[in-house]
Amino acid sequence: MASISATPDSAYPSRGNSDNVFRHRGWRILTRKLPILKAGPIDEMTSKLGITPPEMIFGDNAVVVEHEQLQWGINFNASDALDRVDKTGKARLSVAYSKEWQRNREQIHEGIKEVVKPFDWSYTTDYKGTVQQGSSSLKPCDHPIPLELLKRPDPILFFDNVILYEDELADNGISMLSCKIRVMPGRLLALTRFFLRLDDVLFRIRDTRVYVDFETKEVIREYVAREQDFESVKSLNQQVVCPRGGASGSWQSATRPFSVRARHAHPASTSNVTSPAASPSTPLSSSSSSSSQSTLRPEDAPRKHSPIAEKVAQTIHRHAPGMTETYVAYGATEKLYRQCAAQADYNIPQASVRDAEVPKTADGIEMGVSDSWWYQGLGLMPTFNNWAQVTMLHIYFFATRFRHFPAEHAPSWQQHLLDHFFHDAERHMVMDHRMTSRAARNKYLKDLFVQYRGALAAYDEGLCKGDAVLASALWRNLFAANDDVDLPNLALIVAYFRNTVRAMEIIADDSIASGLVHFGDPTTHRGLLQSRSRLMDRPFADGSPGRSQEQPNARPPRPVKR
Repeated sequence: MASISATPDSAYPSRGNSDNVFRHRGWRILTRKLPILKAGPIDEMTSKLGITPPEMIFGDNAVVVEHEQLQWGINFNASDALDRVDKTGKARLSVAYSKEWQRNREQIHEGIKEVVKPFDWSYTTDYKGTVQQGSSSLKPCDHPIPLELLKRPDPILFFDNVILYEDELADNGISMLSCKIRVMPGRLLALTRFFLRLDDVLFRIRDTRVYVDFETKEVIREYVAREQDFESVKSLNQQVVCPRGGASGSWQSATRPFSVRARHAHPASTSNVTSPAASPSTPLSSSSSSSSQSTLRPEDAPRKHSPIAEKVAQTIHRHAPGMTETYVAYGATEKLYRQCAAQADYNIPQASVRDAEVPKTADGIEMGVSDSWWYQGLGLMPTFNNWAQVTMLHIYFFATRFRHFPAEHAPSWQQHLLDHFFHDAERHMVMDHRMTSRAARNKYLKDLFVQYRGALAAYDEGLCKGDAVLASALWRNLFAANDDVDLPNLALIVAYFRNTVRAMEIIADDSIASGLVHFGDPTTHRGLLQSRSRLMDRPFADGSPGRSQEQPNARPPRPVKR
C-alpha cells in the first residue's frame, strides 16, 4: 500500500507519536496533526511549489482513508493541495481598497520596477484529494451521496478535524483548508473544505466530500464550488439571523427550511464533478422599524438578494450555525461604524503626491482637510487624533445600545465594532500619514486602545454623575483639556451626547442589527442652550446657599462623625 508523501524534517513531535489510527471493517483511517512547519521545510516547499506558502502551513498534517486488502486509498495533505493553486496570476483577487492603494503607490514610487512572480495569493484550490498510487481511478457517476443515511443518529466511532493551511491575507480576511472525518458503524464521510472570506469582496467555498459504504465498499467523491460577492452574503445573513423587537424585546433567530444541495453526486468506485446550483429558496422577510429620533434615523429595509446569494448564506448557516451570528454582527457593525467614522472624516491630499509637504499644526501634527462640522463649527483641527476621538465618541453611543442585547450576543457586536475602528485607524496611518512601519503602527494602535478604554469609563461616569462630570470628560477627550475651550460649544456637545444616548435606547433592535442608523446634526440642540434653566437660581432663591424657597422642608446636610 502506498503511503502519503513525506514532508521534510519536522522533528517535533515525531510522526509516529502523532498518528491517530482507527481500523474498522478492513478500512484504515489515519489522521495526523503536527505543529506548523519550521523554516527549513518551508523553504523546501517553496522551492518545490514555486509559490510562497501560506502564513500557517501544517505540511505534516494529513488525513488518509485506505482499504488494506483492496489496495485502494485516498489522502489529503497540504503540499498537494497548494500545488493546485493557480500559479499564473490569472485568478488573482484584489482587496477592497486595492485600487486606492495602487494609485497611491504608483504616484509615490514612480520609476521603481517590481518583479514579483504572480500567483493566486488567496490560495484557492480545487483539490479533491490524492488517490494513492496503484489505486483504481474514480469514474463519473449519477447518483448522489445518500444524505438520509448520514442523517440517521448512528453512533460516531471516530472523528477528527485537521487543518492543512491557513492565511489571514494580510488582515484582509481568511483563507483556510481543513479536513473533517467521521466514522459510523456502516459508513464514513470525509469533508475537505476550502473557505475564503475576502473582506468587502467575496466569500468562496470549495467542498470535497468522500463517502464510503462499508457494506458495498462503494466510494463516492463529490466536489462542490460556490462563491458570491461579500455584500450580498452579508446582507442576506442579516435576514437569516437578526434581533427582533425593541430595546427590551427578546432576541430571536429567524429560521426556515432550505435545501443547499440540489446536486448530482458521483458514486461507484469513483466520481468527480462540480455540482449545479441548488434550487432557490423563498427570501425571508425581516421586520423594519419605523421609529425615528431627532438625533438618529433608521434607513429603509434591506433589499432582497438573488437565489445564489441566499444559497451561499444558507450553506454557511447550515454547516457553521455558530458562525452566522458572527457574520451578521460583522456586517451590521461595519455599517454602523461607517456612520461613526464619517462624522469627522478627513483626508490629506498631499499624501498621494510624491515629495509633497503635508501641512502641520503649530505642534507639528500632520493636518488634513475636511468640511465636517466637528472641524468647521466646533473649531477642532482635522488631525488623526481628533478624528479618532470623535469616532470613539460615536462608537460609545452604539456601545451603550449593545448593552441592551442579551449577554451572549453583546460581546460579539461590541468587538466587531471596535475591530472596524482599529482597521480603519491603521488604514489612515498607511494611506494618509505614510506610516509604513508595522511596529510604529502597532504602538499607536495600543495607545489608541488605552485612550478608548479611558474614554469609555469617563463617559460612563458622566452619564451617572451628571452633566458637569460629563462635560469634564468631553473637555479632556475632545478638546484635549484646552483652557480656551468655547463653553457654549462644550455645552452643545453635552446636549448632543445626552439626546443621542436617549435616542439609542428607544430605537428598534431591527434597525441596529441591520446597520440602518444615521446620526443627526448636533447644531439642532443649540436652541436649547440659549434658554436659561429655571433650576439655575433655585438653590439661592432665599438668599442662603443650599436652601431653596420651593423646598422649605429640605433636609439639612447629614453631620459627619469624627
